[in-house]
Amino acid sequence: MENSHYDFIIIGSGAGGGTLAYALADTGKRILVIERGDYIERSKDNWDSNKVFRQRIYDSPETWYTGGNKPFRPKQYYCVGGSTKFFGCVF
Repeated sequence: MENSHYDFIIIGSGAGGGTLAYALADTGKRILVIERGDYIERSKDNWDSNKVFRQRIYDSPETWYTGGNKPFRPKQYYCVGGSTKFFGCVF
């Protein structure tokens, strides 16, 4: 595999990463954006707040643990745009 050189490597395409990539786009620098997830399919479910936030149809199925070893499901969305994709219009 060829060694690639990037001037900037941005991890995540949410509000911070996406904005930074956009700001750097016209600089002529080599930019790599790394995203854990894929694009969200276009679906009526995307517009249904009950399905997205109560049924949690796009949430990561991971289990995380508190400092006291108590399990919980984080509100993590692994997709292009990250959690910003879902929470950007909520606030």
